[in-house]
Amino acid sequence: MTSVAALPAELAELFDGDLAPTLRRMGERALGGGPVAPEQSDARAAVWETLAETGVLDTVVDGTESPGHLVALGAMMGRSLFRGPYLDTAAAAELVTALGAHAGDTYADLLDAVADGAATVALAPRAAGTDDPYEPAPLVLGEGPGGPWVSGHRRFVGWADSVDWILVVGTVAAGTALALVRADDPGITVRRHDDISRGDLHCVDLHEVPLHGGRLIGDPGPAKHAWRRALATVRVRHAATLVGQAQGALALAVERARSRVQFDQPLARHQSVAFTLAALFARITAVRSFTEDTARDLNEGTDAELAVLQALALAADLVRDAAAQGLHVHGAHGMTEDADIQLYFRRAALDALLWGSPAQLWNRAATLL
Repeated sequence: MTSVAALPAELAELFDGDLAPTLRRMGERALGGGPVAPEQSDARAAVWETLAETGVLDTVVDGTESPGHLVALGAMMGRSLFRGPYLDTAAAAELVTALGAHAGDTYADLLDAVADGAATVALAPRAAGTDDPYEPAPLVLGEGPGGPWVSGHRRFVGWADSVDWILVVGTVAAGTALALVRADDPGITVRRHDDISRGDLHCVDLHEVPLHGGRLIGDPGPAKHAWRRALATVRVRHAATLVGQAQGALALAVERARSRVQFDQPLARHQSVAFTLAALFARITAVRSFTEDTARDLNEGTDAELAVLQALALAADLVRDAAAQGLHVHGAHGMTEDADIQLYFRRAALDALLWGSPAQLWNRAATLL
């Protein structure tokens, strides 16, 4: 298992240090909409700046990120419940690179900006919550006086109101279309979803929005394979994040079990509680190890699709169980706004489905057996 020491000290201090409780709350958006609070926006910008300064974004762009680093960073972000467009931006950089961006290319400016921390991207493959991102929703492409444009409807798009770019992924007759558009284009309408995790997911409508550079990223045929490859990496990153969230929920549960007294002794001394928490620890260790092995296989170019699906499905089940058990250990206090464990519980309810529900993942895995 990759240790925290494998990552830059600044990241360990940021995500696992004294600032971790602040990061947990930083991802909370107010119910009913409204803009991000200025102090919250400033904090998010500071985190992104740290990611750029430590070279994390640079390794994603140039393809030198190791599998162990990928999983360790995802788990670290998950433990602190960090919210941000890192996963989407990394996938966009991978797609652009895979489809042949070079110096002077239309999209080379995007890669340079991502590496410097000056550009963020949101992925938009779904038109409905039940869509499997493996088969992106249909997309409408057209040609106008100003050049090629894209129209469509997308849901559950992360950070659409704060990123610089939106990468719209869609199915067309020839394969998969990867359309990069400016997030602030007047042809884009953004409406935030109110969800149980109080996150940054949005409904996005695009009406004849011009394509960046006047063309798609790659041809639809190769783009289909590039998208599925990038999606596999997205799912491994997300599995690592869910494992980290399970670790964070377990840490709070253990802390509560040691301090909460029942029948004149700490709750942790009761065998049923101790054994339950120990079993969770064992599952977390196993799923993280499996996720690391999967990331390594994917990095080596082997056919790891089955393992990717299994890793994410296992991590999704794990994070929901860990959050539920943590809430149970906390008792009624755990359901109040003052208790951080409810943050993990609410996040698990949504994040476990974000890149494919367990049912979708297991069904797809069954076809590969």
